[in-house]
Amino acid sequence: MTAARWAQGLRVARRWALLPSVRFAWFAGLALCAAWPLLSTAAALNDFRDSQVLFQYEESARKTVAEFGQIPWWNPYYCGGLYGLGTPQSRFASPTLLLTLVFGTARAEALTALAFLLIGLEGTFRYLRSRGARGLGALLAAPAFALSGVFACAPFLGWTNFYGFELLPWALLGVRRALRGRTAGLALAAAAVAWMVGFGGTYAVPLTAVLCAAEVVERLVHRPRWQVVTAAAATAFLCAGMAAYRLWPVWETLSRAPRVLGGMSGNEWRSLPGLLLGYWPWFHPPVAWYLVGAGVIPAGLAGAARRRSIPLLLGVFACLWLALGYQVVPSLFALLRRIPPYEMLRYPERFLIPLALLVAVLAAKGLSVLAARARRRRWARPAWAACAAVLAANLSILMFNFRAAAAERTMVSPPVEVDRPFHQARGNRWAAAYYGPMSRGSLSCWEAYPVPQAPALRGDLASEEYLKDAAAGTAVERRWSPNRLDLSVHLTQPTRLLVNQNHHTGWKANVGAVVNDSGLLAVDLPAGDHEVTLKFLPRSGVAGGLTTLAAIIAGVALAWPRKGRAALGPAAVLALAAGPLGVGAFAAALMPEPAFVRSALDVPLVADSPPAEARRLDATFEGGVVLEASSVSENVDEHTVRLELDWKVAGPVAPHLGFFLHVEPADGSKRLTADHPMVSDALFLEEAPKGKTLRDVVVLSVPPEHRKLSWNLWAGLWAVRGDGARMKVLSPGKGRVSEDRIHVGAVERK
Repeated sequence: MTAARWAQGLRVARRWALLPSVRFAWFAGLALCAAWPLLSTAAALNDFRDSQVLFQYEESARKTVAEFGQIPWWNPYYCGGLYGLGTPQSRFASPTLLLTLVFGTARAEALTALAFLLIGLEGTFRYLRSRGARGLGALLAAPAFALSGVFACAPFLGWTNFYGFELLPWALLGVRRALRGRTAGLALAAAAVAWMVGFGGTYAVPLTAVLCAAEVVERLVHRPRWQVVTAAAATAFLCAGMAAYRLWPVWETLSRAPRVLGGMSGNEWRSLPGLLLGYWPWFHPPVAWYLVGAGVIPAGLAGAARRRSIPLLLGVFACLWLALGYQVVPSLFALLRRIPPYEMLRYPERFLIPLALLVAVLAAKGLSVLAARARRRRWARPAWAACAAVLAANLSILMFNFRAAAAERTMVSPPVEVDRPFHQARGNRWAAAYYGPMSRGSLSCWEAYPVPQAPALRGDLASEEYLKDAAAGTAVERRWSPNRLDLSVHLTQPTRLLVNQNHHTGWKANVGAVVNDSGLLAVDLPAGDHEVTLKFLPRSGVAGGLTTLAAIIAGVALAWPRKGRAALGPAAVLALAAGPLGVGAFAAALMPEPAFVRSALDVPLVADSPPAEARRLDATFEGGVVLEASSVSENVDEHTVRLELDWKVAGPVAPHLGFFLHVEPADGSKRLTADHPMVSDALFLEEAPKGKTLRDVVVLSVPPEHRKLSWNLWAGLWAVRGDGARMKVLSPGKGRVSEDRIHVGAVERK
């Protein structure tokens, strides 16, 4: 083939690749083929335990909107009631909720996957183009990220929220445009990040923030101007404002119940090729979690040979370094985890997801480089054809991964709807999806963060609302809904109305005062006849929603074409982007909300000395903390154990310390743990007053297989953030030491 014919054929192919209709048809076909195994079983329920919980969150939101006409702020169907909008892993605060409302929760999961695959393919194509790749190269390389292993394997665990990573290229594209002075880029980046946050992007959002920061650094290296810094700040402000409707409630949840992670996860160098390329012929989905495929290597090497690809190569190296976790020294992942909120991340191999995007960029640029050289170098033509063919053939590997991963799922019949009055049940966390449709709440709770559950929650009540003093009168439920309770109460004397749900400061009552009764939602009422209305109206949800609304307006103003008008200056852009945060602060000031203080059994958090009945220990730990005493409840039932640890801050406290607690059965079976970062889940050690006794009350829920056993209880301190090391016991005092732990008590079973 002559050079002229080669160039002409390539021009035609590029022209077709740039046609939106052709490109959309190509991407739609790829997305449909990849999602077909999910679509073919769309009416069934994934039986995996994680899927049960995540499905329940989406179904509860659908039920709240469709059956009660309410915003799904409060979720009464799980853990005794929790802040639904503030639950990090729930994905209903997203445009895809419309699919759930129209098609139902089960069918909408497959349709959501299809929609995100299509969005990811188009977003990756556009991001590759912004990086200098030509149309045909971007078209062939886009599936390397948008159809990579995480999107194939996440559904068989029910992790639909991981499809939020498909918005990563859109966020980076918006940042690149914003840093180059195009104000519409701010709106694009903010919309992508807000969607990620609303879709349960517990990993997508923080990893996206790392890559966005890298884009800013790269731009500053080439154009170190204050306009770049201003544009980066404006993008950050608008992202925070547009995501505030969900970011604020999630921040509130995690500040009240921080996620505690133990261990130092990592990966060996030799495991990374298998994760990215797959092991052949022993290929199976768990190995292919981060599959990119070997077909990207030839074109990627061609793209890496250019000097302009140095930032991309540095990004690839950084992602690989982060993916190794604590397996290497120094550990970049350990350094990152010192930055809030990254201390709540685990599984460093998830940095291979953004790595796939960087590899796709290199592959697209490689094809573009070979195409440009083909005009002058004869060898470049077959090289381009070979790289393009191998990259296209790589699609078959990616498609096989989707099919193989879908085959790993165990699909069962969907939950049966039962229309009856709502009641809490003891529940089953491994079958959580079945309780909401049956109008039941599961008190058995399993989440990635310690949900504040009231010990007094019950699954055997005749009425979910009752009087603490039954002789004081009557309480009758007139209407029940997730966010509102209406009751008729007749009282001959003042008393407390108890609701069989967890307390939250967002609950408001038209009569009396809402209080926390040992973790239960309660209202103190005067004597007389009352029509009591309890509404859940959280400040973070209302103020966050108003902030997002203001940010959307600001985003539209920034994205609106300004033909014939002067461009907005950096100061005006920054003010417009930051303005919504002021709206949120003003709205929050107009909605006072009581401070949340949680203590397991309403004991004083700070005291002058330990209780008289406590066993003295006086053990001194490294880090300036003393364990003064401990006590185990005398009234121990077979389901729970109440332990109090009395700590004292004796000097300067090492930052980010938390408590670990080991429950070791006497028969040598597997130990239980109750790690927690705060004293009685309410106060960090570094914020505690010095010289005072800090009463750390822990209520342990004992699994059925351990209830007839005797246990030994051990406690100590560890670095919650950082390397997770235990603090050494400097002086045991009157306690017994083992593995830098103090023996704090025992429970004897006969």
